[in-house]
Amino acid sequence: MKAKTKAAILIGLAGFSLSACDQGGDRSAAPADAEAPAEVWVGKDVVLYLPDPVMKARVEVSALSPYVNAAATAAEGAVAAAPVQPGASGMLLLMVKPGGRAKAWVVTGEPAPSAATVAAVVKAVEAVPAPAVREGPILVGVGFEAWGGGAPPAGASPPIPRDWYGYFSKDGGRLDDAFMARVWPD
Repeated sequence: MKAKTKAAILIGLAGFSLSACDQGGDRSAAPADAEAPAEVWVGKDVVLYLPDPVMKARVEVSALSPYVNAAATAAEGAVAAAPVQPGASGMLLLMVKPGGRAKAWVVTGEPAPSAATVAAVVKAVEAVPAPAVREGPILVGVGFEAWGGGAPPAGASPPIPRDWYGYFSKDGGRLDDAFMARVWPD
């Protein structure tokens, strides 16, 4: 993983910032530099999907930061091993539960990477040993661009998988422990 990507991840994790999902926000993709070759994987921002006090109570940043770095490196390796595809931008979501259990999701705009590539990224990331968490799950996202980037994911900002919307009530809802238990039941 590139040094500037690691630095961005460390900076993002150092303060544990709150990022709440919302249903709006048009995030246009930045134009690619036509003269520069597209990098296979560029890590962007790190998003903590739970409030700062919850994150601090559940995981030590000294454990979370290396995990996020290792997960991003695993994703980068899987993308680099895949055939070149149209540029994609998105979020790699990492949910960690007590007991060292972790699950990953990839959310992108259109066109999405191939199903085989997404499966390879998820498999590689889920092989990374998870940090110890306590009291409940955590959810972290790593923004990325693959093959030069593309359209951002539609919907919530920061993004969540499309099928997760079905777990909210018709009046909306919160991304909390009950919601995460519905998304990934024990």
